[in-house]
Amino acid sequence: MPTEYYVHVQDTGRLHVAAAILSTVKDERIFAFAGRFSWDRVLSLLREAQPTKTFRGDFSGGDDPHEIQGRDKAENLLRVLGHPGWTSLEESVTD
Repeated sequence: MPTEYYVHVQDTGRLHVAAAILSTVKDERIFAFAGRFSWDRVLSLLREAQPTKTFRGDFSGGDDPHEIQGRDKAENLLRVLGHPGWTSLEESVTD
């Protein structure tokens, strides 16, 4: 399974606001990649959040170790808007 990237929908909304109102953002693409995830990690989080439910076994096999270019700039825009940074995968899944 290929590595996937996640971003919480509220972080995406915040970045749209940043692009609309911040004078430091001009004619550029904002990369909304909070981080990498694997479906095995999502299953693990679901098992922790809902211990009485049964979920299928792991199947995806690990995370991609590469850095995401542009991620830090987007995270800084979230901070400029008063948010501490990216919403975690854990919070994104449990929301």
